[in-house]
Amino acid sequence: MRRDGELSRMRQIRTAGSALGVQTTALPHLIRGLRREGDGSGWAAPVPPDSRLCRSALEEATQTLTPALLAHSLRCWEFGMALAQVDNLRPDPEALYVACVLHDVAVGEPDDPAAGCFALLGAQHARAFVLDRGATPELGACVHTAIARHMDPATPRDRGAEAALLHDAAHLDVTGLRAHHLDSRQLAAVDARHRRNGFAAEFTAAMRREAHLRPRSTAATLWYSGMRAAIALNPLDR
Repeated sequence: MRRDGELSRMRQIRTAGSALGVQTTALPHLIRGLRREGDGSGWAAPVPPDSRLCRSALEEATQTLTPALLAHSLRCWEFGMALAQVDNLRPDPEALYVACVLHDVAVGEPDDPAAGCFALLGAQHARAFVLDRGATPELGACVHTAIARHMDPATPRDRGAEAALLHDAAHLDVTGLRAHHLDSRQLAAVDARHRRNGFAAEFTAAMRREAHLRPRSTAATLWYSGMRAAIALNPLDR
């Protein structure tokens, strides 16, 4: 019997094919790399919503994540807001911020008898976290969906702005997808605020562990479909 979040053999094949298609389409941009134009000092960071929930989410992430994964999560928030302007999307800033800072809280957690994917496990943790702090069920569902779908090979556009933006922001930070859609000075400014030091190596190791822990998950399927090479090609690390 499959657990929630585990893929059938056919779904694994389709997911792998979709991931390879996305990567092949992006390859010219990844090989070309980024044109560096200054240090990005003129690009201000998006201001997180001033709410108790957002402050609590950041505190939770700071206590749970390694420094490299915390910096990744904060870059995702900035990239998500930047891509919202590019794509003319209007996300709920509070839901997007919470989803971004908490989306990797279950990376490397022990195997779970009910959830066979770290993204789904993290989504469940995040939804419980926000509901325990008085958020509406609608916001909890939005955060859950965004985190649960952030490892999809293709953007989950039909799942709302928050899910689409967290997905694209996370994939941008990990593999460089859509980096060419943002100004290189803006990318430099995000890097200056939240350094990438050690992130690629740590995330590579984390996904290798995930593939071992949850071999029928989307993360494992992406790993076996060439994620390590995709991380190595990331122009943000060159």
